[in-house]
Amino acid sequence: MAENLLRQTRVHSPGVQSRPVYERPGYRTLLGRIRENVRTYIRKQLELPRQEIAEIVRANVAAAKWFGVALAFLFMFLTALVFLIVALIALVLPLWASALIVLVLMGLGAGITGFVGYKRLDLRGPTKSINSVKETIRWAKQRLLGRSAS
Repeated sequence: MAENLLRQTRVHSPGVQSRPVYERPGYRTLLGRIRENVRTYIRKQLELPRQEIAEIVRANVAAAKWFGVALAFLFMFLTALVFLIVALIALVLPLWASALIVLVLMGLGAGITGFVGYKRLDLRGPTKSINSVKETIRWAKQRLLGRSAS
């Protein structure tokens, strides 16, 4: 009976043996790994500017909301101020002339301040990402091509 039980529980080994884990991989495997690592690296380099811009936007959303509320109050203030100026000038000149004078003065003020603001505008891109890509290119040239990065 014990002999019968041993015969039934015997484990059969598969016909195909798998390669040992510690065997050194071939060139095809190494090149595949390198290709996959390069793809992953490029994907992450392309993702970096998106993340950097998203961080900049997230950091400034709350400030933009407060600026929007302040802008609404500013428009109401300016509207009341324009009515006051038109009413004061209307004491001396006809109403249409006072409104025309205020319109021209406000237009000039808007044009001048808009031009000054445009000249002071400083748009910047994702500088960390750009510098990172430039550094990677310099390193690759130096390392792979064997010459100094210039």
